[in-house]
Amino acid sequence: MKKLIILLLFMPQYLIAQNYIAKGDSCFKAKDYVCAGTNYDRYLKTDDSNGIAYLSALSWSLASDKAKALEAIRTYVKFNYSNGVFVFSKRLLKDKNFDFLESDPQWKTIIAGVQAKEQEIMQKQQKKVDSVLAIQHRLERDAMLTKLNFNHDNAEAAYQKIKHYNGYPAIREKYLSLQFQMTDSTHTAFLVVMPPDYNPKKSYAVLFFLHGAVSSNTGYLDMAEPGWDTGGWNRFYTKYAGEVIMVYPHGNKDYNWMYPDDGFFMVPAMLKQVKQIIHIDDDRVFITGHSNGATGSFSYLMKQPSPFAGFYGFNTRPGVETGGTYIRNILNRSYFNVSTDQDYYYPPGANDSLAVLMKKIGADYQDHRYHGFPHWFPKFDASEPAHKLLFEDLANRKRDPFHSTIYWECDDVKYGRCDWLQITALDTTVKRAAWQKNINFEIKKWIVLGKKDSSITRDTLLHGFTYRKSSGAIKAAYKNNIFTVLTSDIKSFSILLSPEMVDLRKPVTVMVNGRIYCKQKVSYNKEFLLTGFRNTADRSALWVNHIEVLL
Repeated sequence: MKKLIILLLFMPQYLIAQNYIAKGDSCFKAKDYVCAGTNYDRYLKTDDSNGIAYLSALSWSLASDKAKALEAIRTYVKFNYSNGVFVFSKRLLKDKNFDFLESDPQWKTIIAGVQAKEQEIMQKQQKKVDSVLAIQHRLERDAMLTKLNFNHDNAEAAYQKIKHYNGYPAIREKYLSLQFQMTDSTHTAFLVVMPPDYNPKKSYAVLFFLHGAVSSNTGYLDMAEPGWDTGGWNRFYTKYAGEVIMVYPHGNKDYNWMYPDDGFFMVPAMLKQVKQIIHIDDDRVFITGHSNGATGSFSYLMKQPSPFAGFYGFNTRPGVETGGTYIRNILNRSYFNVSTDQDYYYPPGANDSLAVLMKKIGADYQDHRYHGFPHWFPKFDASEPAHKLLFEDLANRKRDPFHSTIYWECDDVKYGRCDWLQITALDTTVKRAAWQKNINFEIKKWIVLGKKDSSITRDTLLHGFTYRKSSGAIKAAYKNNIFTVLTSDIKSFSILLSPEMVDLRKPVTVMVNGRIYCKQKVSYNKEFLLTGFRNTADRSALWVNHIEVLL
């Protein structure tokens, strides 16, 4: 007995507290609400958990104990405030289990106090939102597409005016919160971190950081504030960015960069919005991310690389969640991966197989492996050298939208565009060309999380990529005004033209699958030029006309 007393005295207090929750949950499930409320209240003597306080209030309400229910609700209110939660009156009012309190003066006083506090908080927050919106509206009055006027310009003059535009507004703020329209009725916000001593006459590189855990976020922002974006796991982006402008979008389970496809438009659209007011180097725009954000970065590489110069990711799962992963599409750009050997999101063996595959196809691909670290590698100081390497790589990269060869494959013509080539219709009813093959590899080991986040390796049998739909592919090249194109399962496509690619004074020849499709003079087309420019705000990749090919 003496030994038992000694053990109890030294038992960690948190184990006893956790036992109260377990007992409370068990009693609640058995509908013994007095027992549940009693045990939840015992736990609340050790921790100011607003979640457990709510369960206590619910239990006493279901037990029809008005006095204890009201006391638990007061505790819930108190703990909400101590945990930084200030808006919650609707939850209390919507819960039918509290209806029996609605005529009680004490209930009315509690609700009135909560609503008054909410009103005060919302008024303060609205003032902050109004303040940042005023900055956004001031800058947008000087937006590029607002200021440029082409009414009296011919096509060549419009082209030159766009190329040499340099009328960006001065920006004194270090942090810009910009609202972004998601749909006609919803908006969110994203954060832009400006470089020191920003000069609107000088162009800057920009790096988008895509966060992970998109499925756990259900909200939308009225404004984006520094904090989580610029500190914590992202502290080394802040440390090494220097002259690089950082942009932090916020995704949620409905609108993000991975799945579903509804939000995939966000990053290119945010880029267009930023380009209106900030002097961005169009050929030095990059994407990085962690976890789901790294998968998003990889997905833009596979589906929509045209606006970007290079792609980066920490702890990536390389694959497109909304269609096929046509890995040869990387040949138009590059990917810089940071992986760890204890990552449950994607195992080291799979990363090794991918690296072998990338080398085989001649891809510009890097995998930097760090040993002894789990999926949340950016949390550790040991990730600092990887961030430094990222920015060193970024400093030496520049997009060439006029590169002479393109391989592009897609299963949805919404993502049929890569630089100067655009697939406009597929025909997957015919036999595909021999050179168009799905590439894959097997994954035989996967890591799962055990107790206390330990890594456990288990046997599995998976494929690296999933091919959900039929696709079409094009291999194209140009030299001396001659375009040579091979197609597979393609019904139609377009070749976009720039005076930096071809001599518009001479005929342009297009050869498709070994035959001359056309040989014709092509001139500047003002309508085509301006439509493309207004869709992207890209002053470098300007397309003055196009040739449509129907097969």
